[in-house]
Amino acid sequence: MKNIELKASINNFDKITSLLKKMRAKHINKQYQKDTYYYCRNGRLKVRNINNKKFELIFYQRPNRAGKKISNYQIFKIKPKEVNFTMSILNKKFGEQTIVEKNRELWIYKHTRIHIDKVFSLGNFLELETAIKNINIKKAEKEFKEVAKLLDLKKFKKYSKSYSDLLLRTHQTNQFKLEKFSPVFAKFCLA
Repeated sequence: MKNIELKASINNFDKITSLLKKMRAKHINKQYQKDTYYYCRNGRLKVRNINNKKFELIFYQRPNRAGKKISNYQIFKIKPKEVNFTMSILNKKFGEQTIVEKNRELWIYKHTRIHIDKVFSLGNFLELETAIKNINIKKAEKEFKEVAKLLDLKKFKKYSKSYSDLLLRTHQTNQFKLEKFSPVFAKFCLA
């Protein structure tokens, strides 16, 4: 399956929510999501825990480019009783890379999913995902541009990387600052 997608940092959920209501987007639900990422050379591989009730194995590939990009993805449902076994196998085969936790509000406008995310240790973000399903690429691109314009996204900073990449970079930056501040303390704390 394919999406046209974009990630941007936002500072005001209320303004975005107001714009979504104005454009008559449908509020679907609020979710707690915990994504466990595994090392993967040719894409990203994660197990998503949604509200500790629903579990998915997600593999996706997309370019690391700020602004809009095409994402190819596959989603496999995991039965709750099989999630620990699945994660154990993935950890043994690939190794756990990082865990991203977030609170997400999901909205839908036509074929576009709008995610308003509060990502633990990173901040507030908005993601657009226009599904290239039941419509052709030209219609999907037109809808994507329409939603981006209605939400006035041109003024927000766009990100090329996934939340996992941003979180790993934040951890590396914090480790560097700690090591620079006190190599002895850093060695003790990071051992």
